[in-house]
Amino acid sequence: MKKNERKNKNVSQSEVAKYLHVSRNTISNWENERSYPDIDSLVKISDYYNVSLDTLLKEDIGMKDYLSKKRCNS
Repeated sequence: MKKNERKNKNVSQSEVAKYLHVSRNTISNWENERSYPDIDSLVKISDYYNVSLDTLLKEDIGMKDYLSKKRCNS
């Protein structure tokens, strides 16, 4: 999840966290690619930022790598 989407919407990490029912620290971790949202959260993020899931996934290199590794380990 890119920080610029949040900044373009002019909202704080806390506001996004409240909407997604996660901690502000979780949002920070997602933005800094220390962890990644689950599929349910991705759908909510897509709705919140009005960005397609396709765009969210394809434009985030870190998330693509994470999902690719996760798929290979399954």
